[in-house]
Amino acid sequence: MTPNGMIRPWRRLAWLLGPSVPLLLALALYRRFEGTPHFFLHALMGWDVALIALLTATYCGRRWSPWDGVLPLALALYALAPDFIYTAGPFHRDWMDVFLFHVALDEILPLALPVLAILWAVLLGGYWRFRAGAGAW
Repeated sequence: MTPNGMIRPWRRLAWLLGPSVPLLLALALYRRFEGTPHFFLHALMGWDVALIALLTATYCGRRWSPWDGVLPLALALYALAPDFIYTAGPFHRDWMDVFLFHVALDEILPLALPVLAILWAVLLGGYWRFRAGAGAW
């Protein structure tokens, strides 16, 4: 805490990233099947959509909350859902694009992965600047 009672920006960033730690278990599973790029493709899609939603909420006047980190975790799991369904037996189908374009992104993985990673970095910088309060004017 700072002297005026505000939570430091890096702690707010930790509140954003912390809830996604359980995704490391899913990453371990993907690594076992040599699907690390596939994991990051869909996890980043969920994270990017969540950061866009959080930054939109900031624009609309919603203040920072310690619960901010739940949305990226939830949307990352939502984006990964077709792979969890696949492990139960059913193959990927086009209708699974409702899970944040899961099947469509699989088709363009070499292009989509770097674009989503760059977008994630830009959005995280925006979160740091506008939502966490670092360098706020």
